[in-house]
Amino acid sequence: MDRPHLAPVVRLRPAFRDRRAVRAATPSTLLTGALLAGLALALSACETVPPPPAAAPPAAGLEDGPAKPFGSGKGWTVTIHTPPSGKRFCVAERGIPVGQNAAPRLTFRTASTESGFILSGFTPSDSGAVVKPGERYDLTVSPDLGTRLSLSARGLPNGSLYVAVPTKGFLEEMEPLARAHRVSFRSTGLGELGTMLLAGSSWAINASDECRILHADS
Repeated sequence: MDRPHLAPVVRLRPAFRDRRAVRAATPSTLLTGALLAGLALALSACETVPPPPAAAPPAAGLEDGPAKPFGSGKGWTVTIHTPPSGKRFCVAERGIPVGQNAAPRLTFRTASTESGFILSGFTPSDSGAVVKPGERYDLTVSPDLGTRLSLSARGLPNGSLYVAVPTKGFLEEMEPLARAHRVSFRSTGLGELGTMLLAGSSWAINASDECRILHADS
C-alpha cells in the first residue's frame, strides 16, 4: 500500500528585532521625554510666577500756573496763579532778608476750599533725614508769642512741607503766625527745621485771604 504523503512540519521561529535597532531607539525616546518634561516645567513656572508689581505713581506736588501780581507790602508780595485746571489760587511770599539765606521760608497759599502754608529752605537736623514726597510728617510750630501749634504736613517733591487747612478756618488757624515775630519749626521725623522772622506776616495772611475772596472764589 502506498503511504499517504504528510505535509512537512514547518516550525515557526519567534521574530526577534535587531538589538541595534532597539538600542538606537532608546536615546531618542529618552530625549523626547526629557524635552516634554522640561517644557512642562517651563509652562508650570510661567503659570505660577506672579508678574512684578506695578510701580507706584510718583507723589504729586501742588498745582501751579502763570502768576500775575495782586499786591505787595511789609516786605511780602501776593500773586494770583492760574493753573491748567482753571482753579485759581493766591500766594503770599516774602523776599529773603539779608543774612538769612539759610533760614527756612514760609509761603501762604489760599484757594477756594483748601488753604495753608508751605515751609521750604530748611535743612533737617537729624542726620540723613530727607523729606519724602507724599509722606506725612508731624510739624510743631513754636511762635515767640501765642500758642504752640501741632500740625500735620505733607512732603512735596521739591523737599518742602505743605500744611493744609480748610479755607473757612484759614484766618483762625494762622492767627499765631500773624501775631508772632519769630517762629521755630520741628518735626519728629526730621528734627529741628530752623527759626525764621515773621515781620509783616499779619499783612501777608490777610492780603492772601482777600486775594482769594476776589479771585480764587470767583
